[in-house]
Amino acid sequence: MRLSILKTMLLGLALSLPITATANDGQSTLYDDLGGKTVMDQVVSDMLDLALSDPQMAPIFADSDMDRLEKLLIIHFCEIADGPCTYDGQDMRRTHDGLGIRTMHFNRLVEDLQAAMDRQDIPFRTQNRLLARLAPFHDDVTGRSPVPPRGPKPASHSAAPLSAAATVPGD
Repeated sequence: MRLSILKTMLLGLALSLPITATANDGQSTLYDDLGGKTVMDQVVSDMLDLALSDPQMAPIFADSDMDRLEKLLIIHFCEIADGPCTYDGQDMRRTHDGLGIRTMHFNRLVEDLQAAMDRQDIPFRTQNRLLARLAPFHDDVTGRSPVPPRGPKPASHSAAPLSAAATVPGD
């Protein structure tokens, strides 16, 4: 019960933080504050490891290409944090459609993300800045928003490796 109240309070705090992206005018970006590529790569890897070790979460990833998913998450988080990446994957609603993801799953993955960021000694305030940018995806991930009409799949969603546009500089 106390954990639910704490999570609700943290989500409220995260949602109250400004989520607008700003051009980098010499100041550090959220991506920089998170530790850049090396740290973000480790955070995503740790988050997925934690999720896969959870019996309630692992089934959601059963049919996923985990290497591809990890790469896409790294790119998506990088872009969301104003890093030097461009995510060209499908929108979140279409990507998660039919997976049966509920708010419970979303919250557990957020907890896994927080634990992964804790492992990297990312300050709580910086964690909340990232969570505030991820929170608006809740309805798309859990199916609470309408499914957009199907269009052609981006080239990056074929069985082929990720496109060059969906890579992080320095890869």
